[in-house]
Amino acid sequence: MADTPNFDDANFALRLYELRREPELRKARAMIGNLLDGASWETIQAVRDYGHKENAHFRQVTSYWEMAASFVNRGIFHPDVFLDTCGEAFYTYCALKPHIAKIRESGAPRFLLQVEKIALDHPACRERVEAIEKGMAAYRAKEAADALAKQTAKSKGAKKPAKAKRR
Repeated sequence: MADTPNFDDANFALRLYELRREPELRKARAMIGNLLDGASWETIQAVRDYGHKENAHFRQVTSYWEMAASFVNRGIFHPDVFLDTCGEAFYTYCALKPHIAKIRESGAPRFLLQVEKIALDHPACRERVEAIEKGMAAYRAKEAADALAKQTAKSKGAKKPAKAKRR
């Protein structure tokens, strides 16, 4: 692959962007953040079941990013342009990363293999994954702190039962 991206890379990035605007793919992409980011294994496993209402979206979004990543891994699409224009692939990877080994063991041995390869093979992409993971951890810590503060305030604000007066 050439060191410098070319017009084909630019046109390909624009085409990938155009495809991401398709309504069902938009829903599929949103499902990752709304349902699967931070989800338990049980939730992931349920969504992977063909009978689950989000299964088609799950398959659509993960296969979309795998397809785009495979073009990078095969020298068709410049990795720097992928990094610049397809960062959401790394977010999807990070959101599902805690479950990837189990998914692969449970019948999908190549699950997100192409995105993972880019993340491991390209230093700038690896840095992006690390930054996303750090941001996710900070977000979850803030959410947990906010929930604890809210619960603490709620319990402090609860009135204690009035003591009965003695006669």
